[in-house]
Amino acid sequence: MKRILLFSSALCLMIACSDEHECHECHIAYQNANNVEVEYELGEYCESELEDLEQNGYNLTEAQVVGNDTIPAAMYEPSDIHCEDHHDH
Repeated sequence: MKRILLFSSALCLMIACSDEHECHECHIAYQNANNVEVEYELGEYCESELEDLEQNGYNLTEAQVVGNDTIPAAMYEPSDIHCEDHHDH
């Protein structure tokens, strides 16, 4: 019984600690030649990296092909970066 209680307490502590980190999936929102938004996924960013991404933008060093579109290598402004459930940019 003590092991179950100890395990439950440890699990609750791990869940509570993981909730403290603000992390979101982010992407570049690129407008193609037809003025249609094409998304290039950047992955998950947390805390200070998330803030940096939304304040300074993202430097895409190599062109990326998404479907029939090519996202050019460029420095993307913060307004071109979208992060799920995080709208402070």
